[in-house]
Amino acid sequence: MDDKKLVRSSELGVSNYKHNFNIVSVVSCIICAVLLSTGCFAEDVLARVKKPVFAGSFYPGERSVLAGMIDGYLKETEPKKDRISARIFGIMAPHAGYEYSGRTAAYAYNQIKGRPYTTVILMGPTHRVPFNGVAIYPSGSWETPLGNVQVDHEITKRLMEKCPVIRNYPVAFEREHSLEVQVPFLQRTLKDFRIVPMVMGMMGENDYRVLADALCELLQQHAGKILIVASSDMSHFHAYREANEMDARTLKEIGALDTGRLAAGLAKGDYELCGSQAVLTLMMVAKKIGGEATILHYANSGDATGDRSRVVGYGAVAFSLSEKGAGLSKKEQKALLAIARKTLEEAVTKGNITPVDTKDRALLEKRGVFVTLTRNGRLRGCIGYIIPVMPLYKAVSDMAVAAAIRDPRFRPVTKEELKEIHIEISVLSPLKNIDDPQEIEIGKHGLFIVRGDNQGLLLPQVATEYMWNREEFLKQTCLKAGLPPEAWREKGTKIYSFSAQIFSE
Repeated sequence: MDDKKLVRSSELGVSNYKHNFNIVSVVSCIICAVLLSTGCFAEDVLARVKKPVFAGSFYPGERSVLAGMIDGYLKETEPKKDRISARIFGIMAPHAGYEYSGRTAAYAYNQIKGRPYTTVILMGPTHRVPFNGVAIYPSGSWETPLGNVQVDHEITKRLMEKCPVIRNYPVAFEREHSLEVQVPFLQRTLKDFRIVPMVMGMMGENDYRVLADALCELLQQHAGKILIVASSDMSHFHAYREANEMDARTLKEIGALDTGRLAAGLAKGDYELCGSQAVLTLMMVAKKIGGEATILHYANSGDATGDRSRVVGYGAVAFSLSEKGAGLSKKEQKALLAIARKTLEEAVTKGNITPVDTKDRALLEKRGVFVTLTRNGRLRGCIGYIIPVMPLYKAVSDMAVAAAIRDPRFRPVTKEELKEIHIEISVLSPLKNIDDPQEIEIGKHGLFIVRGDNQGLLLPQVATEYMWNREEFLKQTCLKAGLPPEAWREKGTKIYSFSAQIFSE
């Protein structure tokens, strides 16, 4: 079969797999069982070069033809205006055959072309091997017609240590195209980079939170050096107009970083993303680090083939650090985290703390602030000041201690737990009275609800982490206040919103 026919068969990415899915799953499970019976995969197996499986089908198998095709797409889609100037930490790109989705992918890759990334974290869905959690390819290299790319084994090891949901499961990669098709684009746009390939299976809410936290930590430790690629196509097998309308709604939620509405819509079938786990994780990361999403381009397979009866949608999105209001500087954030860590450890180990001081004017301002403690991704304590009552540095010191030993929901933090405690600080904006609940933006706003003597507060990141929509966020804040879930609709209930600058260790 020639390249043209092979590429054409890859338009929808998954259509050729459906009839053989059960057989492949059984065979894969048998293979996995045999390999696991040895106790572990031998190191020499993990260090082998992973050969390309889809060269000649999803993309050309000849080096010169492949390079020419990608370069052509990049030239066609060069930004007419200036590229995004802010630091880009993630992109969403499609993974169908290049003839169908390559041009759309180029819109995303043009935005990161030439940037100094040293590690690219590839996240995509499993199409053939069902499993729970996240499979990681721990070491070795991946080969394409353009050459080999090394796996960043130090990062893969760190992620496996941080995230129980991630495991070494090479079977998931054997015939998975969602990541392989991204690598040649990376090779034509970046230099001297390594990859961290992750295929995503079934995930629970806590799995998303733990993974997003680990990725945020990497982004903070390697500022500007790590890129996350969420590999996903959009709607599948709808008529042209229906696909465009559905995908426009989906992109609106992605652009707003509204994980709650997107997750709810995916569950109901209102939206479609085959790589939903990857996209939702990247959106959660964006909200945690104060990022924003920019929709770059949309098309579907009907635009390439002319057949508009049953199409697949493709979107390109860039995720970058917001340039709206700098807030506290990185230096000031580190200073507050150091204060929180110092006072937390002294309170737990000694029972008293040494007073802290600062001359930094930003840290001397009175601000509302919350300190959140987690252990292995689970809440371990969270207390704060809703309104400004003291200088920020002192409020952080006090609330770090309070979260550790005075949160009535938990027993006090012990010495043995200290190494596993993760600190997150949320510096609050002034409260704003909300008359119309439609003003509330998921991910951007936290809520404070008051009725009589009852009051409850939830931080912005809570709605993002639990993927709540606006109504569910309001209900949960009412419950936090000890009110009925529908109390927000009643007269006499006051609703306040606030934003927060959120940063962590």
